[in-house]
Amino acid sequence: MRQIAIALCLGWVLTAFSADLPGTGQDEGKIVIYRDTWGIPHIYAPTDQAGLYAQGYAMAEDRPERLLLNLLTAKGELASVLGEAAVASDLRSHMWDHYGVGLRGWETMAPVLQNHLLAFAQGMNDFYQAHPEDVPEWWQGRTVDPYMLIAFGRLFLYNWSIDEAYGDLIRGGIKPEFEAVQRGSNQFAVSPSRSAEGAAILAIDPHLNWFGPSRFWEFRIHAGDLQGSGVTLPGFPYIGLGHNADVAWAMTTGGPDTADVFTLTLNKDDASKYLFDGKWLEMKSRTVTLQVKDQQDQEHTLWFSLHGPIIAIQEGKAYAAASSYAEVANVSEAWYRLAYAKNYSDAAYAMDTLAMFPQNVMVADTAGNIYYQRTGRVPRRAAGYDWTRPVDGSLLETRWTAMHHSSELLQLLNPEQGFMQNCNVPPDAMLPHSPFSLEDYPDYIYSSAEYGAEFSGWTNQRGARAIERLLADDSVTAEDAMSIINDIRPFGVERWVQVLLQAHEQFGRKYRRNKDYGIAIEELVSWNLELDRGSSAALKYFYWRKQLAADFNEKDLHLIESVIDDWYATAEGRRQKNIALEQLPGKKLLQSFVNGLKEMKQLHGSIAAVYGDRFRVGRGAISWPVGGGGDYGTRTLRSVGYGELKDDATQWGTRGQTSTQVVILSKPIKSWIYLPLGQSDREDSPHYDDQAEKLFSQRKFKSSWWTPEELLGNIKSRTVLKYAGGD
Repeated sequence: MRQIAIALCLGWVLTAFSADLPGTGQDEGKIVIYRDTWGIPHIYAPTDQAGLYAQGYAMAEDRPERLLLNLLTAKGELASVLGEAAVASDLRSHMWDHYGVGLRGWETMAPVLQNHLLAFAQGMNDFYQAHPEDVPEWWQGRTVDPYMLIAFGRLFLYNWSIDEAYGDLIRGGIKPEFEAVQRGSNQFAVSPSRSAEGAAILAIDPHLNWFGPSRFWEFRIHAGDLQGSGVTLPGFPYIGLGHNADVAWAMTTGGPDTADVFTLTLNKDDASKYLFDGKWLEMKSRTVTLQVKDQQDQEHTLWFSLHGPIIAIQEGKAYAAASSYAEVANVSEAWYRLAYAKNYSDAAYAMDTLAMFPQNVMVADTAGNIYYQRTGRVPRRAAGYDWTRPVDGSLLETRWTAMHHSSELLQLLNPEQGFMQNCNVPPDAMLPHSPFSLEDYPDYIYSSAEYGAEFSGWTNQRGARAIERLLADDSVTAEDAMSIINDIRPFGVERWVQVLLQAHEQFGRKYRRNKDYGIAIEELVSWNLELDRGSSAALKYFYWRKQLAADFNEKDLHLIESVIDDWYATAEGRRQKNIALEQLPGKKLLQSFVNGLKEMKQLHGSIAAVYGDRFRVGRGAISWPVGGGGDYGTRTLRSVGYGELKDDATQWGTRGQTSTQVVILSKPIKSWIYLPLGQSDREDSPHYDDQAEKLFSQRKFKSSWWTPEELLGNIKSRTVLKYAGGD
């Protein structure tokens, strides 16, 4: 008989509670979902499995449609909902057989992981059964099964590796038919020696799309030995990014090379055969039938070699993609181990699974340790080949044979500098005088060309600013950490303003009768150099940098930037080079400033407009001003990617900071967090965009209220579930 949840109490207001701590008194031994004033679920349950059941239930409650869309995407059935536009996505899911790998790999998983996934899926199914009004018509009576959950984990996490393969194809001169996903993140860890809190500090700041599969979901959990706070994705169990009672973990895009493309010579008489080790091998094929909304079903044939699926065919050559995760089904095991980790070495043990996707993983624990690993499932490769481009797949020696153990990857424990950061930078740019050198590792272990054409010797604007802020503070408080991860001053901005003011001194007489110009120059002289939402000078600076990209060709603008910018100085622990002003076209730079003011006035009606008049956060019909940079040399640690310019001259955030967290590794742990929009996808919910208005727009954090003592007094609703699925 099917086991279902029973919601005993829904929407019980605060006044109905006793003074008992959550999970005690009348609720001891029960499965209870308490929701706080931001709508965040706090799960209290007697066993781990019951907690995962409640996690699935609460996840479906907050994101009823998005959750199911994620699962359909992973299964390769999205076109049945979205039509022709999703066919390419479905074919990619079938090409990598995410669902099939889950089916085949199920029996290889440990029973505890199987039971956890079964409970997680049952929580979702029981919510939908209890709330049929929340089940989209297109779901068509499907049931969430654990293989869908495995498939979604593979879809999201292993696309990093799959995209590396497509990158190799592009570098080989062949453009695939897909748009690359924009990814980024920030993170830093501070040792107790530089912490005013007497404990390690970890900042967690992933930058992904705010809409679609990568939109994070926030929760807390206290269920048996499963304790934690943070975020995950609708369809994925455990804490994805956050902390348990002893350890916190962060991840940023970047890592070793985990994928390749192999060039195959096709038989002229039979294109289904390819050359390998002197023999003609037969390709395997699989035909998939796609349901496409408002159209007839489509049949597609996919082809496979011993290296992997064929992703392109040109001029008698086939190109096979190989991902080291092609057959990995145990996608959640690493996060299972993180969930129960007691210290940094337990977290490193999670990476021993080689199921972690290619990332910069940073860990801190309550014992005061900070630890880094540039992790991933890395194949051993033959020397003498350029693995950043397609490699001859007909040779026996180029075929992968084994994987590197995680102990062979880049790792760092408790650096003497007392801190480390990685904002999508190479290992040598993580901290001043980094211990990492490309010469000490195979280049494919050190990095991947997907994260930078050069594997070392460079950094980005965010990474340079992170080091600058962290170096300047040898007694970091929780408030300092929040300020650093939310910093809105672009690294090197003072040098660009210096160049502009110098050009004004030399050539500004030409514009002495231009009232707007005079006002703008005065504002820049007194500007605090931050891209604050209320700053008019910040918006003027943006329009100048944007105008430079229009007035100069790419080559000339790069030369100008090379004279002014010196981001790598922070990694080398030296002062920035002097600006060679004589090498700069000052007159033309100044003219671009004037041109930018004209555009600003044309779009906003006045040069008095402020940064937040253009840059906004929100969804639906309402938005709020936001600070922080994005394009045209205005990258800040507070990172936001903005959408297209609207008719009202605004740009709304669409990606960037997705779930920013600061964790103090004290006993007990203290943590703070915010989302860019809100917890719920229900438009009639007060938590649809409350964090956009009250937190994100203002660069404010909220407490996680992770402990029962913190949560007490902040509870707004209570739901009791019954789960008969076992321990």
